[in-house]
Amino acid sequence: HLEALTVDRARALLRGGADSSAGEPSALERARVLCSWGESDPTAAAVGSTVAIHSLVSRLSMNGKVGVVVSASASTGRFGVRVAGEAKALALRPANLQPAAEAVEVGRLILKAAEWSPQSHELFPEAARKRAVEVMRLGYLIAWDEERFEGGEGPELLDCWRSFVVPKVVEREDRERELRELRRVSEKMAAGAGAMGAFVLDPTQF
Repeated sequence: HLEALTVDRARALLRGGADSSAGEPSALERARVLCSWGESDPTAAAVGSTVAIHSLVSRLSMNGKVGVVVSASASTGRFGVRVAGEAKALALRPANLQPAAEAVEVGRLILKAAEWSPQSHELFPEAARKRAVEVMRLGYLIAWDEERFEGGEGPELLDCWRSFVVPKVVEREDRERELRELRRVSEKMAAGAGAMGAFVLDPTQF
């Protein structure tokens, strides 16, 4: 459960290669629910979430109490919430429930790490970060090919490369063989570019 994780622990797991799409429901599905609470119909991915009850009119004494989601019904638009001391679960609307703040922060981190970007780079495993550097290096080599781009299109190509190409080819799982091949291709291009042979890409240039 995301409620069992701190932000620092979640970051360490993501950098270590944790698969957020594994399981049923997956951590990624739970993260989507926590980060869009109240904006969609109740879903089973929320079951197990710790929530605080608020803004009840009919049972004012329940406001401020903490419970656990034990069921979800899209047809009624309500969650079943078990509160200590209550004989049965309460049927409550999402608007009357607030997920734990740190669980939401963990959820946002998981969503951020779902796809590569310059902002999520540090959340990827080491092998994936290396792959991102190599893919960006290749993009720089192509964009700076003066014979190919004479009209100043290089920077625009690089922006597209960073925004659309890199996220498609950099995944969280280890793909070491493809990384070696990518490195071989970029080194060959650099060697053929003369002065570009000393090209070194700093990840902070993303």
